[in-house]
Amino acid sequence: MRRLFKFSLPVLLLGGSLVVFLWLKASQVPDQPIEAIEKTWTVTTVSAQRQSLSPTVRLYGRIESPHESHRRTAISADVQQVPVLAGTTVVPGDLLVQLDDRSLQLLLRQREGDLLEIKAQIESEKRRYAADLEALKIEKTLLQLGEKALARAEQLARTQAGSAARVDEAQYAQHAQTLAIANRQRAINDHNPRLTQLRARQQRAKALHDQVRNDLERTAVRALAPGKVTAVHVSPGDRVRAGDQLVDVFDTRLIEVRAQIPNRHLPTLRHGLSAGTDIAATANIEGRVRSLRLDRLAGKIEPGQGGVDAFFSFRGHAISIELGRTIALTIELPAKAQVIPLPATAIYGANTVYRVINNRLDRVAVQRVGEYDNGEQGSWVLVTGDAIKEGDAVLSHQLPGAVDGLKVASAPTGN
Repeated sequence: MRRLFKFSLPVLLLGGSLVVFLWLKASQVPDQPIEAIEKTWTVTTVSAQRQSLSPTVRLYGRIESPHESHRRTAISADVQQVPVLAGTTVVPGDLLVQLDDRSLQLLLRQREGDLLEIKAQIESEKRRYAADLEALKIEKTLLQLGEKALARAEQLARTQAGSAARVDEAQYAQHAQTLAIANRQRAINDHNPRLTQLRARQQRAKALHDQVRNDLERTAVRALAPGKVTAVHVSPGDRVRAGDQLVDVFDTRLIEVRAQIPNRHLPTLRHGLSAGTDIAATANIEGRVRSLRLDRLAGKIEPGQGGVDAFFSFRGHAISIELGRTIALTIELPAKAQVIPLPATAIYGANTVYRVINNRLDRVAVQRVGEYDNGEQGSWVLVTGDAIKEGDAVLSHQLPGAVDGLKVASAPTGN
């Protein structure tokens, strides 16, 4: 009996396990397929409205002056005084550098003496000419008397009342007087050439005198206009030669901003200048907004430049600012028609925006026209493109992972 139970127990356990397995399988609930739920991103949009607006371009420019002068010496001399330093503000006539003028003072006296000497020679020549004219009259009278004396001597000699010696004496006196008249006439004829020579010497002497006087004036280097000193290159006691640099100074009335214009905006600005359009710009300098206008475009592009330099002048009163400072410049371009203002955050990459159509993102390409100051909402971007229709809802912010066809729920914010 015990042996029979020992062999039947495993069979009973195996059969019970089989019954339990069949029961569990029969009572199993069938698997239900899991449906994928697509996530919806909540976004804000702005309505695309085509308008006529003036785009703005933000650039960085450099303060310059077209009248920045590098004052140099025209003579060789010692530096006597330098009453200015870099940063000193000057007005016309202010002394910048004083050079030693003692040697030039001596040379000026010498030139003045030369002029006085030549002037005296000219006066002497004029008096001699006047005296020669009077003497010529007398000598002609003496010649007439000599001719009469010769005629009487010859007449007496023919009548045996006079001697041949008297005739010879009369002839000698006549020839001598004729020679004297010829010499006097030659002296009179030479008057004009001699006077011309003296006057030429006088002009040369006066030119040398004026040159020394100009050099003497140049020993005092003075400011020519209201300005500011940017650099001083000498000190008292220095020896300078002609052409050496003394000081650098610029005219504070002529300050301008040089900024490089991107090539895509160049045709608009060039056309505006040709048409006489006032192209305005603004700059925030030390907390104050200053108004500028476009004056001209550069006539040359330097190697390595990505655009053409433009020059902007300040409106109103002169501004006190350092040369070389870099400032941000906002240029207002002529108005563009049919452009769409969008927040800067609506632009993906360089030229892509997303429309929201049927709760799906639709990627479209646009062309950037410029920036636009939208008041309290800050700087927006003006774009154009045929793919955007009037009233389209455009994604107004940066959405991580934004792709074409992404499901979204839009909450319009308006313009």
